[in-house]
Amino acid sequence: MKQQPIRAAMVAFVVFGLFGCAQINDTAFSLFSSSVSAVAIVDGQRLQGEMQVFPNRTGNVRLRAVDTAGSPAGPLTACMGRLRYTAASTGAVDLRCNGGVMADIPMSLLAETRGYGYGRTASGTASLAFGLSELENQVHLNPRADP
Repeated sequence: MKQQPIRAAMVAFVVFGLFGCAQINDTAFSLFSSSVSAVAIVDGQRLQGEMQVFPNRTGNVRLRAVDTAGSPAGPLTACMGRLRYTAASTGAVDLRCNGGVMADIPMSLLAETRGYGYGRTASGTASLAFGLSELENQVHLNPRADP
């Protein structure tokens, strides 16, 4: 009879212990991550936000469409995605936007926190640049929405 409470306590300890380890790992990655500005043009619409790059050669991108008055503009209001390095100077971003718009964007990495890339959506093109100056963004972003 005493084994049931002990077994339940051990299971609870293991489950909460694993969850705690995952939380510590996520916190450690956040402490050593780098955040840089990111800009994308998806189906002809400009989005701006931030790319967070982690030491394990992955990252997250979060983008929002904002017009000059500060309110959302156009059919896309937000996109987010995951960066994964595929080699020393290349990577890919799996970008997902509201309305079901998706793009897999192969990236050329200029440095660990700087890069750009081009991809396709179902109805047009997508381009993304991160960690670059506004002038460099203008050079690397593709504003055309036609495929």
